[in-house]
Amino acid sequence: NQLQKIATYMKEDRNNAPLATAQVQYSLMTYGVGKEMNDVCEDVNCRLISYSPLCLGLLTCKYDLDNLPKQGNPRRQLFRELLPGAQPLLSTLKAMSTELDKSPSQVAINWCLCKDTVPIPGARTLKQAEENLGAVGWRLSDDMVE
Repeated sequence: NQLQKIATYMKEDRNNAPLATAQVQYSLMTYGVGKEMNDVCEDVNCRLISYSPLCLGLLTCKYDLDNLPKQGNPRRQLFRELLPGAQPLLSTLKAMSTELDKSPSQVAINWCLCKDTVPIPGARTLKQAEENLGAVGWRLSDDMVE
């Protein structure tokens, strides 16, 4: 694994400088690709930082094929391509958020926390930042995390 090679390089060739963190795109949408990262980070003793835990806003559940990002926004075409395949996940995310009385964003960020990562969600407004803060102070059940 590339991360293990980097950690070995840092330790052996850089005066025993430990690798402290690894930042990767990690979310409910990208977990299939990133799930091995938890084990690798544990092996090399570094923290996993989950970049884009809301998958560029897709996991906010505020977009659908009839409500895409504005014309000229590069996410518009990406979401047009991702949304059809993401519907089962987004439906489950909406149902979980309703059951928990949380927003889809809060559930998606909390899922990253439950996966022992440090999520760094973006926020363009104070309202979004405050909503993101609602992801802490509680935990999804083990069944929900899996």
